[in-house]
Parts: sequence; C-alpha cells; structure tokens
Amino acid sequence: MRSDPTVQEQGRGGGSGRATVLVLAGTLTIMAGAVVSPAIPGIRAAFADTADVDLLARMITSAHALAIVLFSPFAGALSERIGRKRALVTGMLTFALGGTSGFYLPDLASILAGRVVLGLGVSLIMTNSVAMIADLYDGTERRRLLGRQTAAGAFGGVALLVGGGALAGLGWRTVFLVYLLGAALVVPALTQLPQTRPAAAGARPTGGSSPSRTRRGPATGPAAALAAMFLGQVAFYSVPVQVPFLVEDHFHAGSVASGAVIAVQTLTTGLVSLRFAAIRRLAGEYGLVTAAFTAIAVGYLVLFLAPHVAVLALGTLVMGVGLGILMPTLNSWVVDEAPPEARSRYTGFLTTALFLGQFLAPIVTQPLVTGLGIQPMFLVIAAGALVVAGGYLVGGRRRTAATGRAGAAPDAPGQGRDAQGDAPAGAPAPGSTRGTGNTGKRPPRNPTAPPAGQGDGVSDASASQVAPRTLRAPSSVHRRQP
Repeated sequence: MRSDPTVQEQGRGGGSGRATVLVLAGTLTIMAGAVVSPAIPGIRAAFADTADVDLLARMITSAHALAIVLFSPFAGALSERIGRKRALVTGMLTFALGGTSGFYLPDLASILAGRVVLGLGVSLIMTNSVAMIADLYDGTERRRLLGRQTAAGAFGGVALLVGGGALAGLGWRTVFLVYLLGAALVVPALTQLPQTRPAAAGARPTGGSSPSRTRRGPATGPAAALAAMFLGQVAFYSVPVQVPFLVEDHFHAGSVASGAVIAVQTLTTGLVSLRFAAIRRLAGEYGLVTAAFTAIAVGYLVLFLAPHVAVLALGTLVMGVGLGILMPTLNSWVVDEAPPEARSRYTGFLTTALFLGQFLAPIVTQPLVTGLGIQPMFLVIAAGALVVAGGYLVGGRRRTAATGRAGAAPDAPGQGRDAQGDAPAGAPAPGSTRGTGNTGKRPPRNPTAPPAGQGDGVSDASASQVAPRTLRAPSSVHRRQP
C-alpha cells in the first residue's frame, strides 16, 4: 500500500461541500472551448479586416488545447511543490482571467493570447481536481465522485452550448463572461477543501486506506491508461468535427439536427458515468477499457451504415455508453496506481493525453475524409477501435497471467518469508511446535511410525534430510524469541 498525501487541515472524507466543489470543477474544463463556439461568426465579423481572420477566429476554440498539452505535466509538478489546494485555486483564478479576456481585450491576437492563459488554468484545474478526489476519498466513494465529475462535465457541456448560443445573441463578447464561473468557485474551494501536500516517497500511511496498490507483475497500468485516453479522444472528437458536415451535406438537415446528434452522445456519456461505481465492480480496468472501445467501434459502425439522421443518433448513443465507461475508468486507473506523492504529475500526463487526442483528431481524420468520404472514414475508425479493444483484451489476460506467476513464484532460498512476512522459509513461525521441523506444508506423520532415522522403514537419505531441520529449528526459534 502506497502512502497517501498528508491532509493538513482535516481528515479524509468530509462533507458534501468539498465533493460538490470538486465535481463542479469538472464543468470548467468542458466549457473551456465549447462555450464560445456560437460566438465564432460574430468574432469573424467583428475582425473582418484582420489577416487570416477565418483561421484565427476558429483557433479561439482550440488554442487553449495546445497550451493544456504543453503545460499539464508542469502543472502536476507545480502542485506537488505548493500543494494541491493552492494549485487548484490558482487554476480557477487563471481560468477566469484568461477566459473573460474576450470580453475586454481589443484585438484578435490578444484574445488568442488570453485563450492560452485559459489553457494554463484548465491544466491546473483538471490535474488537481482529480488528484484531490483521490487524496480525500477511498474505494467506492472515490469512484462515485470520479463518475459524477465526468457526468457533470457532460451535462454542463450541453447546458453551456445552449446557454452560449443564447448569450451570443446579446453580443459575441457577452459569451466570455461565462468564464467568471471559475472565479465564483474560488471561495467555496478555499472554505471547503483541505490543503493537501504529497507525502515523501516511501512514507508509510498513517491513517485511512486507499485503493492505491502495488501489484505484482509488470507496472504498465498508467502507460496503458494514457494510451487509451489518447486513442479514445481521437475517436470521440471525430464526431463533433465530422458529424455536422455529414448531417448538413449528405442528409440535408440543419445545424439543430447535428447538434441533437452530438448532444445524444454527450448526455449518454453523463448518464453512464453516474453509474461508474457500480460498473467498476463488474470488471477490472483492462476489461472495462475493452468494453468501452468495443462500444465505440459498434457506434462508428452504425454511423457508417446510417441511412438517416435518426440512425446517426443511435450510433452516437452507443458511443456515449463507451465514453461513459472509458473516462472515469481511466481517471480511476491512473490515480489508483500512481504513487500518491506523484498523483498530480500522473493526472497531468493524463490531461495531456486527453487534449492531445482532441487536438490531433481533425488532423488524423481529415486525410481519410478527403480520400474516402465521411462515412467510409467512420468504418476505418470502427476497425481501429476494434483493434484497440483486442489489444486491451490480450493485455489484460497477460497481466493476469503475469500477476498469477508472480504470486505463485517461490521465494529465493534463504530469503523467503511466510504468509505473515515473519519467519524465513523452512523455519517454524513463533508459536509453532519446537523441534518438529514442521512448516505447515508437510503431511502429518503416522503416529505409529518410529522417529526418523531410527526405524527400519526410513532410509539414511530420508534421515539426513529430516535431521538437520530438526536440529536447527530450536536454535532458530530461540533467536527469534529470546
């Protein structure tokens, strides 16, 4: 069992206030890019005289992602130096400062710089909100909150898209005021959250329990989770990038229909995430990732075959099930297996994998769309998701086999320990019968048989194997129990 970070103000657990703050922090990360999407046409019109305005206006929805990719690993290291609560509050203030920049900055270039500042804030929020859930909660409660955080992000994303559209009708700059929600969470975070600072590596836990565990076998869990996050986000983000074009160009439906198709996926992800604590009891991490990518593959297959917009919605619903399993599973996997003194660093890497996948999704899929078309591209993604699912299925079986071999392997001679970690192999444990040489693994002797080495039915070889153990045992026990 690895050590948990020190909670300096209060014990582990706590009331509903701190849980609410940490869950709501998940909505901030989702609104980073989505909330301003309805304002892009107005921004383009306001800066029509700016060179490359079409590209720069669209970059407002993605500039923060590149900042998150580059800064998240450093955000984790920073939180380990100053404490997770301070880092989280700093992230909320930075989020509000950078997010609202579009309301008051005068030109497009400076607004894009503000979006980079926003990305720094998102890095600190994502990294430390997940790490603090792991610090303060154990077992089922931890998984329940990780699921709720994913659900809050999903539901909040839908609400903010609708709200952003309404605010954009009042003026494109008004949309940026939504980012003040980050500042609104600062006071609850200061009053409800305890300060946590990572304990020194190798320290022993002083109280409470944690599901962080050191497993026998290869330590591939965090790396496998990072790879799954990256691949899952490439698959996920291909829907909002490509589905609107498919709906409008191929099915001749409007933006409302494309928004509804995407909303089905988002809402399903939130509903499934709410049940993560129960879902986690059904299988381990490799099994859940396998199931998630299988659902994503089936969803994309439905998108490939869809003859109508309604069938597209069915495909995104199935994909939403997969994402609702995948996201909290990967968060839980990383924080469970990461050393507690380095949880923020590991969640920083996970945040980098998430936004790197989103950033690269259009770059990866657009050549396929150009060469094959949108729906054939969906078939390629479905095949790739099935390959990933098969890889995690095989990886899970190999890990299970490796763990079993490590658990069953005999200890080295002279270095083994019994089940309690007390006595060397072959020596009696304290409280055992002295002088018998019985380690608890030998079959019971026939009470009518003569002592070893003294009867006609016992060979000299047998006596030579038994007698030394009989002679050494009292001395060993005497040394351990003066």
